[in-house]
Amino acid sequence: MKKNPELAAYMNCNSEEGLDLDRYVEHGSRLLTAAEAASLTDGLEDLHGKIALLKAGNRKLAGQLELLADFYLENPPGLPPQVRTETIFALLYAIKDVDLVPDDEPGFGYLDDAAVVESVLARHAGVFENHCHFRQVEWSTVEPVYHV
Repeated sequence: MKKNPELAAYMNCNSEEGLDLDRYVEHGSRLLTAAEAASLTDGLEDLHGKIALLKAGNRKLAGQLELLADFYLENPPGLPPQVRTETIFALLYAIKDVDLVPDDEPGFGYLDDAAVVESVLARHAGVFENHCHFRQVEWSTVEPVYHV
């Protein structure tokens, strides 16, 4: 995948005031280039590897990532572009090697990944709940903890 230095720097920073997660996701998704969005398909193998690791200790995040990957691949027509770009941002964030919290930190290494995924699911809960219904996935198993 071709690197976008602006997006890479953005994904690895936070402000001194703290992190406004919804703003982080919204702005980060706007920084995606068409090439990065298209390259996500190449990274899905890495994502599936991460999902397999998560299934042992964090089934909910694993299920949420599976839902987002399925949604990305299906690419339902007629959706607002923001839903698609924020989905791509969350998946790319989960795939990338450098996180705000390193994944190998025992007990909380996936908190940042989960927070980004939860934000996307909460921001577009109706869309994802409908997708779950269509795919016969129980929404309550992937539903975000907080709602926007």
